[in-house]
Amino acid sequence: MKPFDDQSVARSCAVCCDVAADAVVRLGPESLAELRRNPGPVHGEPLPASFLKHADEQTVAGLCSVYQAIDRAGLQACCFRDWGVVAGPRFLGRPTMAAALQRFAAEGAWGVSPHLIPHRSLHSISGTVSQALRIHGPNFGVGGGPGGTIEVLLAATALLEGKRLPGVWMVLTCLDPESPPDEAGKVALGTQAVGLALALTPIRPSGSRLRLRIVRGTPDPESPTRGKNFEGNGAAAFDLLRLEALLHLLHGPRGGEMTIVRLLDSRSRIELSRIPATNALALADSQRQQGQPLLMVSG
Repeated sequence: MKPFDDQSVARSCAVCCDVAADAVVRLGPESLAELRRNPGPVHGEPLPASFLKHADEQTVAGLCSVYQAIDRAGLQACCFRDWGVVAGPRFLGRPTMAAALQRFAAEGAWGVSPHLIPHRSLHSISGTVSQALRIHGPNFGVGGGPGGTIEVLLAATALLEGKRLPGVWMVLTCLDPESPPDEAGKVALGTQAVGLALALTPIRPSGSRLRLRIVRGTPDPESPTRGKNFEGNGAAAFDLLRLEALLHLLHGPRGGEMTIVRLLDSRSRIELSRIPATNALALADSQRQQGQPLLMVSG
């Protein structure tokens, strides 16, 4: 196979979607016990009290962030049956696994809980969210370590377009800071479980919203840079905490349109935009007049 060098096509290789809902939660060890029983404002039939009994701390944070996003965006009446879920934990289950390996060495297989694999593996968060929201679409874990945020973004947007889904939940989690656990595998005091959830949907024709655009290819020299804030470079430094900061900036008191461009490398970037309702409607009308689909993928 030979590399593809058509620069005109490379410039147009982009995925664009709406962020219909978003939320970030930070949970300390003292609040996890209660949130396992009641992870948030659940719409519809309540979850069993034992649903999160054996779940990892990051799973609890991830599900709480999804419920918070639903509540803040007023999506309680939305049916998520055909949606997808893509989750990107960072070192999920590492504290518990460290203690389990010591018990295995001392006691053998009988010293390891059978709940370890289903609740502390890469796909545990996406599977838990899928069950909680009664989702029948695809769900899987992505990444698992440094750089996982970019992998989740690419997987979620590709899934949204490739499968023509009505929406995809993108869930990112981590422990902050990542301190060594105690001998029982409990996270250290002062450690927070962080969960960030984005509800990605095809571009809607109206309403004020956040928009996500992932572009692959050389920058277009004719593309205007006015009103855009360029920040940072390198995919490794773009993690959950950095994405949390960018969302906080977009939700800030400053009104009007704003676009933040995160350069990943010399040929790709991520754009997060805040688009007022009038501008969003005008953009959708312009796309229709030009015969462009509301969710565009080319190249």
